[in-house]
Amino acid sequence: MTKQEMRTEATKKAILQSAEQEFSEKGLYGCRVDEIARRAKVNKALLYRHFNSKEELYKEVLVRVYTRLGDLEEQVINLKTDYELKLRDLVQIYFQFLYDNPSFVRMVMWENLNGAKSFKERGVAETKNPILHELGRIIDEARLRSDVPETIDSDQLILTLIACSFNYFSNMNTLNIIVGKDLMLAENREKRIQATTEMLLAYLKEREQKQTHA
Repeated sequence: MTKQEMRTEATKKAILQSAEQEFSEKGLYGCRVDEIARRAKVNKALLYRHFNSKEELYKEVLVRVYTRLGDLEEQVINLKTDYELKLRDLVQIYFQFLYDNPSFVRMVMWENLNGAKSFKERGVAETKNPILHELGRIIDEARLRSDVPETIDSDQLILTLIACSFNYFSNMNTLNIIVGKDLMLAENREKRIQATTEMLLAYLKEREQKQTHA
């Protein structure tokens, strides 16, 4: 790579990092390109040379934050124990990802407020999500071994995982007030991880018991 190409890549990276901060804090419509350029320490003309519009830059940032989910794939692939332990590890990994990536949480919130318009246009839903993929695979494998009944609804399990994990971080400010605790503290996060895991396992075991008594 030439020095010019390296400078170009560095500039683009700086713009994307700045834009991620701005978009996650203010959303697409509340964010100003001037402020993104200022934070990136570039002029606005240079920003538009790399990205034709604020909307295009926003979509690029959206893909950027979603693509980070793919970085979890190696951790997920290495889960090689029985389905209960796999599920416990998977929930732990997902909570840690959400904790480490607050801009991911905020960008998803903004997208929902805007009707997931950019999410659909940019095809972000097709971005690799090893957490949800692995959860489905865990259930499929458990079915084959008859560890869980055929009646288990993988979609419902996935929706429950998302609701119990993502909402914990997206609603953090109000939840802190409601429960009177700092839910970001490691000990409180660990309690929530444990409760979520037990809830998912209870669903699986309840279905198994119903299948056995049927």
